[in-house]
Amino acid sequence: MQRVHVRHRLAVLLPILVVPVATSAQTAADVPSHASSTWGNAVAIAAVILLLLIGIGMAVKFYDVKRRRAEENAALQSSLSDALLLERSIVGLPVAPFVSQSVWPHSPVVIAVKGSVPTQELRNAVMQLVEAEAFRRHPGARAEDRLQVDPRIGQGRTPSPTR
Repeated sequence: MQRVHVRHRLAVLLPILVVPVATSAQTAADVPSHASSTWGNAVAIAAVILLLLIGIGMAVKFYDVKRRRAEENAALQSSLSDALLLERSIVGLPVAPFVSQSVWPHSPVVIAVKGSVPTQELRNAVMQLVEAEAFRRHPGARAEDRLQVDPRIGQGRTPSPTR
């Protein structure tokens, strides 16, 4: 697939921007002075300016929605990480939630839980904890299990007596 460069995209818009300039450059001897030609130029310039303003407004709105979603996702990811750190049986395991969401409206929050646990029971406990915490904050959230069961992870690990 070929990349379309910006200059090729601008080349398509160039005739739209050149038309008002080309018509205004004609001398009075070539074209009889009509009020309609000046109105046509004014309308063309106003339309181009209006389209540019609408395009800039849409880009700003899209950026704002993307930034807001990123902040919400970071807050949810932090909340899930805190919940995992507070669970006594999971402390010290290499488990982390990763939150993502599309910019499109009403798109679901997807939480990918990655890492390794020593047993299937801990795997189920981690997923239940993440799903419960995620459902509390975002009812439509979906948790994806990307955990690996590795019995070597539990060797040499002692439960924390303070928690």
